[in-house]
Amino acid sequence: MPDKLPDVTIVIEWENAIDVEEKWTKRAMSAFETEMLRCSPAFANKPAVLYLYDSKSVKPDEIDGQLRSTAPKLYECCDVKLIAAPGLSYYKLKNRGAELSTTDIVVMLDSDAGPRPGWLTGLLTPFSDPEVKAVGGFTVLGHEDLLSRTMALSWIFDLPSEREKTRLRKKIHANNCAFRRDFLLSNPFPDLEAFKKQCGFWLRRIEARGVKWLRTPDAMTIHAPHPGGSFILWRAWTTGLDRDFQAYHTVSRNRFNRFFYSFYFFVRKVSRSWWRIITRGREAELPVWQRPPAMLLGLSFFFVAFCGELYSACFRSFAELPKDFSSAALPEAT
Repeated sequence: MPDKLPDVTIVIEWENAIDVEEKWTKRAMSAFETEMLRCSPAFANKPAVLYLYDSKSVKPDEIDGQLRSTAPKLYECCDVKLIAAPGLSYYKLKNRGAELSTTDIVVMLDSDAGPRPGWLTGLLTPFSDPEVKAVGGFTVLGHEDLLSRTMALSWIFDLPSEREKTRLRKKIHANNCAFRRDFLLSNPFPDLEAFKKQCGFWLRRIEARGVKWLRTPDAMTIHAPHPGGSFILWRAWTTGLDRDFQAYHTVSRNRFNRFFYSFYFFVRKVSRSWWRIITRGREAELPVWQRPPAMLLGLSFFFVAFCGELYSACFRSFAELPKDFSSAALPEAT
């Protein structure tokens, strides 16, 4: 670890923590506390930690209670603040956190993502190059049963062994990243008609402008798995809707073309899911006898996504993107 780390503000939304099982939030808190204690000697000033929450959905006492029972030493090594942001959802909470930051570098972490040792150093070290404006970390999906193991192998995140692959992917996940504050304030996450596509459009926009950024596998977090079957079905449906939103803005405005493009997405994703289940199941602790049902679950997830994309292609229309994003290149398919 470097002898000195720059002053930093860490922004953590409290939206995901409402959805996932409490044990995953506690694991994330505990891992975050451990990492901040490890890095504490390298900071000249206490890092600021901003927990932003929708006061319409959760009370600050609930967050404070979990922090003090699970990660009490976080209050000793960091300047922790709980900030109400009524009515703000995921990406808006991230943007609001950047606005409230007072340091040159802002780190984004999800409330259900637990840092691994070296996470913070991995995110901050690249900023020694003054040209670097953004850094993306390496997120993997946690797992403990058949359903979560299937999603760990089928979902958009890489596996722990795929360090070099993740380094080369053109992607920044808002759950694990860092920015120069002034740059992010000038280039906030967009407010788009999609659930989880803002990261991709944002990144392609800054790439098109020649902004220097990088992705590092040295900043790893373990993200909580999807909380149960009903949530996964909903997430599959929104995946399909988002995919058609992306296709509309980057492939074709024609409904006929969007309709047939959804078949490509379905075949591509099912093929990738099955290949990973067969060849990398052991890495997600998936026994051989569970791989056929896992393949069926993966097929079911992407079939629901396929239905959502078909529905969107047939019946949904979209407004134009904000001007700054209208010329963005095709974001990486997810």
